[in-house]
Amino acid sequence: MSVTITVNGKEYQAEAGRWLIDVLNEIGMDIPYFCYHPGLGPDGNCRMCQVEYVSERGSRLAISCNAQVTEGLNVVTDSQVVKAARAGVEEFLLLNHPLDCPICDKSGECTLQDYYMAHDMKTSRQDFPRFKKKKAIDIGPTMVLDQERCVLCDRCVRFLRDWAGSEELYIAGRGHDAFLTPFPGKEVTSPYSLNTVDLCPVGALTSKDFRFSIPTWFLKRTPSVCTSCSRGCAIAVDAKDQTVHRLRPRHNPDVNGYWMCDAGRLNYKFVNTGRIRCAVVERGGERYECSLENAVNELRALLGIGGGPQGQERVPVVMLASATCTLEEMYAIKRLTAVLPEASLYAARHVPDGEQDNLLRRSDRHPNRKGAELLDIPLVDFREGSGEKGAEAIGQVSGETVLLAVGFDYGIGGKLEEFFGNFNKVALVASCESSLTAGASVLVPGLTFAEKDGLVVNFQGHIQKLAPALDNLWDRTPPWQIIMGLVASVTGENGFDDLTDLRAALGEQEAAFSAVDLNAVGPFGVRLQEQVVQAPLPSRD
Repeated sequence: MSVTITVNGKEYQAEAGRWLIDVLNEIGMDIPYFCYHPGLGPDGNCRMCQVEYVSERGSRLAISCNAQVTEGLNVVTDSQVVKAARAGVEEFLLLNHPLDCPICDKSGECTLQDYYMAHDMKTSRQDFPRFKKKKAIDIGPTMVLDQERCVLCDRCVRFLRDWAGSEELYIAGRGHDAFLTPFPGKEVTSPYSLNTVDLCPVGALTSKDFRFSIPTWFLKRTPSVCTSCSRGCAIAVDAKDQTVHRLRPRHNPDVNGYWMCDAGRLNYKFVNTGRIRCAVVERGGERYECSLENAVNELRALLGIGGGPQGQERVPVVMLASATCTLEEMYAIKRLTAVLPEASLYAARHVPDGEQDNLLRRSDRHPNRKGAELLDIPLVDFREGSGEKGAEAIGQVSGETVLLAVGFDYGIGGKLEEFFGNFNKVALVASCESSLTAGASVLVPGLTFAEKDGLVVNFQGHIQKLAPALDNLWDRTPPWQIIMGLVASVTGENGFDDLTDLRAALGEQEAAFSAVDLNAVGPFGVRLQEQVVQAPLPSRD
């Protein structure tokens, strides 16, 4: 129900029952806070979000994080009384805070810094020694704690206890002597532990992986999608100098809320090392680096593709797309399969299963398995120890059969290696060096999730968009464009100029996507409501 509230003398419409702090920030009031977080709810211990409540009996200061919107509510957010209250809170928080901003990982993203500039800006009146607490405490496999930076906002404690379900931090001591710490003899081992680093407003909790690596203000933030499991958490890729430095969760209320797991957060280092930077062809038992144009010509010859429809030869081909490929890549491979006379297409599950829970983690480590299913591409299983049919589902292949494989960058096991060994000729489009790349007759450089522009569909049927964070890594043609060029070589028609045209064709020709404009997928994605069964967002409520 919509009600009328007054803020700084101006009336606004707001939904009754919502937290006032959320409404005030949405209408542009920029209310400061430390302990509050929209994913955790109010706590009320920092007192930074105070506003002035005006009524017939006069005005009073109170926090806005624990107040709900009601009809006729009248508040002032910028009075001198409010400003003085916030400045006082900020001054108390800075009493014992160390002056180590230049070396703090949170510098550039620190709300304590930001609020000092906005609400305090006074020299210290402190005439007694600072109360020092412990620094650089190893509290587990992923994090380091600096107790003297902590402002006791309690966010980390509440997240681990109330959302992750593992109470591993607490505030010990009382008053001036209070400090954040793990339980005696225990470590923080939650698979969601690094969310507390994001939640920490001041750099008291830092990631071992990112600690002291690069100042945050140098990083470029690109919205994208985590490809580490079939959940597909919305993320931000932080990169500089064509190197990915960290992944962080990006709020998406329909997929992952505000959080992501540690495994997904740390699964980026393969982007920075072991990359295939040049096309390779094999001739006479020797391997040669070559231009992309020469590699594509070699690929055409391998697949029996001549100069047009009349020049095509009959070569048996098995097309194998990793279930980590984008929707556009899978669609392009499907189009190529349709125009080759003796070609068959499969989507491969090959990345070993991970841990699954009732929060975010999924055991299936393939971000686009649902996309393959919706495109009606048969799934085959090459996961080690899965017990599912892999090569058996494809059947026997002749000595003349050519394998064209796309997207196999990691998760390469013995079953997949054995299957590739059945072919005398293998064409591989891949981003990273592996045991498969050494045996490829034609090797074409691919793109990782950090360089791709493409769509993935999570297990709930929610479509989200990958975006290139490393957009000028080196001169490279996207795999979908290479494959559609092969299609054009067979049909004699022009290929698609860009992804906009390809996505439009995909939506027109694939029934599962006919009701969705794939070119209008926004930052939160879009749910295929009719084709899949929806699953609720995990919650501890």
